[in-house]
Amino acid sequence: MAEYQQLGAHRDTYLATPADDTFVRGCGIVAGSIATIGVICTAVGAWQGGVALLVIAALPVLLAFRRGILNRQNRAARIDLFDHGVTVYRSGQRVAGFRWDSTEVRQQMIPFHDTTAVSYYLALTGPGSVEATIDEEGFARAREWARAIQSAVTATQLPAAVAAIDNGDTVTFGEVGLSLDALHFQGESFPWENIQLIDARSGHIRIKLTGTWRSLTPVGAIPNFYIFNELAERLRLTPVG
Repeated sequence: MAEYQQLGAHRDTYLATPADDTFVRGCGIVAGSIATIGVICTAVGAWQGGVALLVIAALPVLLAFRRGILNRQNRAARIDLFDHGVTVYRSGQRVAGFRWDSTEVRQQMIPFHDTTAVSYYLALTGPGSVEATIDEEGFARAREWARAIQSAVTATQLPAAVAAIDNGDTVTFGEVGLSLDALHFQGESFPWENIQLIDARSGHIRIKLTGTWRSLTPVGAIPNFYIFNELAERLRLTPVG
C-alpha cells in the first residue's frame, strides 16, 4: 500500500495497545464462583437451581471468549507513518493508506493547555471514500501518533489553503467557510472585524461577536481542524477591508 500510494520512506510504527486481561480474569472468577454454587445445589438435590446457575455461569464465559478473540485480532493492528502519508491496518481488514496532501482528519476533542485530559480519536478520510478510525484504546502512544498525523497534514495542506484564500476563494471545512472578508456558516456571513474570539475548548466551534458567543458546529465535524484554526486566526487578526 505504501508503494502504491507513493508514501515515501518509513518513519515510525505504532502497534496495538497491549491487551488488558483483567476483564477476562474477572469473567473467569465470576463464572467459576457461580458454577461452584450450581454444582453444590445440584449435589444437595436442588438440581433445578443448580442447572439455572450453571446456565448463568456460561454468560461470563462467553463474554471472556469474545474479549479474547478481540484481543487476538488487535495484536496485529498497526499504524505506519511515512514521509508522505500513513497506513492503518487491523486484522481481517485491508490496509488503508492516506497521503498527507489529500487526507481529511477529524478529531473529536482538541487538546488545550488549560483543559482536562483528551481522549484521542481520529477519523481519516481519503479520496475514493477510503476511511479508517484510530483511537488510544486500539493503538499505543496515542499522543504521539495524533500529533504526528495532524502536524503532517497541516504542514502539507496549509500553503495551498492560504493561496486559495489570497486568490479570493472560499475554503470550506464542513459547514464552515473562510474567505478574505468573512467566516461563513449556514448561509450567514460574519465579517472578520466583528469576530472578537474563536474558541473550541467546549467541543464546539464558537465565535464571539460584540460580546456574545455564537456556537457553530462540533469540533469533530471540522475536517483538518488545525488548518481551519490557523487560517481563521490569521484572518481574524489581520482582516482585509
